[in-house]
This record gives sequence, structure tokens and C-alpha cells, in this order.
Amino acid sequence: MAKEKKRQVCFRIEESIVNELENIRDKTGVPVSTQIELRLKGFTITTSVRKEGVPRGILQWYESFRQDENYAKTLTKQLVECGS
Repeated sequence: MAKEKKRQVCFRIEESIVNELENIRDKTGVPVSTQIELRLKGFTITTSVRKEGVPRGILQWYESFRQDENYAKTLTKQLVECGS
């Protein structure tokens, strides 16, 4: 399957949402742009009770997730099917 191309878009977001995304960025290290991309794909970023290694673990998981787009699409499809 061909790798999908990404396009850059510009849009306005309420200040309160930007503040929330920046707070998440400060806690987890996940960039705001990546958070927006994940939200558009239906994911949410939450914090864990466990404090050790959480930000690094999230970034490592996301990077491995990005490296295998077919796996990501399959996983998303399975999650949607399980949720319906």
C-alpha cells in the first residue's frame, strides 16, 4: 500500500484548547502538532499514575506507531470494530 502524503493546513483553535495542548506538551513532551494529528485520528493523550518514563514511553510508542502505517491502520480498524 502506498504511503499517504501529508498536507499542511492552517486553522484557528480556541485559546483554551491551545493552552490545554501546551500543558500536555509540557507534561509529556508530545508536540502540539502531533497531539492535533492524534486527535484527528481519534486518539487522546492521558497521563498515567505511574510517573517513571511516561513521556519517553509515549514518544517511543508514537514513533514506532508512525513507522508502521499499515499496522496503525489495521489497529485503528480493529479498535473501531471493537467499539461498535
